[in-house]
Amino acid sequence: MKQILFVTYNRIGDAVLSSGVLSWLADRYPDAQITVACGPATATLFRDQPGVVRIIEMAKKKRSGHWFSLWKQTVGTNWDMVVDLRASLISYLLRAKSRHVLRQDTSLHRVPHIATVLGLTPPPPPRLATGAKSRETATGLVPDGTPVLAVGPTANWAGKAWPAERFIELIKRLTATDGVLPNARIMIIGAAAERDAALPVINAFAPDRVIDLVGKTDLPQTAACLECADFYVGNDSGPMHMAAAVGLPTLGLFGPSPEARYGPWGPKCASIRGARSFEEIISDPSYDFRSTKSEMTGLSVDDACEAACTLKAKVDTQAMNKSPKLSTLTVAHNEEHNLKACLEALSFADERVVVLDRCTDRSKDVALAAGADTIIEGAWPIEGDRRNAGIEACKGEWVLEVDADERVPADLAREIDAVTLASPSGYYLIQFDNYVGKTRVRYGWGAYIGASAAPRLFARGTKKWGRQRVHPALELGPRLGMLETRVDHLVDDNITDMLARFDRYTTGNARDMISSGKVEKETLRRNIRRIPSRFYKAYVRRKGYREGGYGFLVGVLAGLYPVVSYLKATLEPEHYMDGNESDQK
Repeated sequence: MKQILFVTYNRIGDAVLSSGVLSWLADRYPDAQITVACGPATATLFRDQPGVVRIIEMAKKKRSGHWFSLWKQTVGTNWDMVVDLRASLISYLLRAKSRHVLRQDTSLHRVPHIATVLGLTPPPPPRLATGAKSRETATGLVPDGTPVLAVGPTANWAGKAWPAERFIELIKRLTATDGVLPNARIMIIGAAAERDAALPVINAFAPDRVIDLVGKTDLPQTAACLECADFYVGNDSGPMHMAAAVGLPTLGLFGPSPEARYGPWGPKCASIRGARSFEEIISDPSYDFRSTKSEMTGLSVDDACEAACTLKAKVDTQAMNKSPKLSTLTVAHNEEHNLKACLEALSFADERVVVLDRCTDRSKDVALAAGADTIIEGAWPIEGDRRNAGIEACKGEWVLEVDADERVPADLAREIDAVTLASPSGYYLIQFDNYVGKTRVRYGWGAYIGASAAPRLFARGTKKWGRQRVHPALELGPRLGMLETRVDHLVDDNITDMLARFDRYTTGNARDMISSGKVEKETLRRNIRRIPSRFYKAYVRRKGYREGGYGFLVGVLAGLYPVVSYLKATLEPEHYMDGNESDQK
């Protein structure tokens, strides 16, 4: 019988976010005995989790004595697996057949970040189990009746707490006769130490409408009560993550914490903040994390109410299957030879959208014959404009961008289906296998010459293209991870095609430099100096040397790209001014 040690967090929110990996271990090894090591505040959270036979509470001690205490309690066991989310030294001082220690990565949301400890793609969503006793307690506290709006008006720091009077107004709107939960009862959740902060909200409503749980339930009982609710809205806190983990539609309110990293996770979740970004809040000279002043005042009741209504409508639509789950977007210019195979590989999607830009061949006929659901024709000199037009035409909750010269294999289609069913709004990177003719050239790509990975799968509203002609800038929502299976990208037929693409892209970049005024800030000497560094990056750091001659050529073209663009813009500017556009893919 396998013995697994799972070292997780002291804070409730982080511990909940780790529950997906813990549940995956229990599912993967149903006969395993799992020991969980965590802080006292989160110990009861894992009481009802499948596979957990022992919980070790790590009460903080001076000089890291709590880690020594954990070592004494675990050193006598021959562990089959140690999973350490705290990256502690203890993991290396125990006998274990395998060790999995989480590395730091602040670029990812915490759920996919935690999943990297075991290399899990897609990341398992947080999942809290509730035992029979907890559910029995919940039945007594939340009897059947009118719908229940669960509210988390408190937080472990006052700076993260939305003002109580705004919560009161929001609750009134959401439970009004024309609200999303008419005449709903109001479940108030919070810790015992936060009771004074929650009292204004509790006292604002008739006692027979309020289900007051503040400080009255342990964590499994709270989870069971949340299972009885219909919707949750609250500050960034442990209860918010618990609501999402039991499958409750959850709206998180954010201010001095990043929703891109800590937003509630799941297809029924959403986050909202005021006009100021997280970075703007914490960089303000008046910001003080020790202050009791709310940093949430920029979020209005109107905006929170609209976000709640939008999320409720989305969840209701999901339940009734009124809209497609996944749309694919293919932007093409004279791609009659590629479109058929591309679109046939996308038949797993609910909707296929094709944007035809200044096509003079049979691309439209091919797209129609291949079963495209929507075809948009037009002329867009700017790449970002045509791609944004296509995104706007997509009706799915998720959008997958696939170019005509790319092919989506069946394994990737299955992976996409899995992540879109379980993920909140955000984007995933998809990796490429780039081909020159029939030769796969996996290494060395980057910059203009081709990508090794790109944000191609995204929830609607989380990606917008800029207005540059070549590889436009992107506005992106939270990064959710990278898919494992690669797209096949038929990037060029041969070296002649590679050189022709180099000519097109340097022309487009020259136009961008002229129209933006950037050319006036550049010098020939600076661009010449960039040649060796860019070649080194492609050929050495990105391992282009492993691809032989093709890798060398990719490195050379990557190095020459800026200087050739500069020379076109400065030596022949009359050819590259706006208005002298030629057809470009």
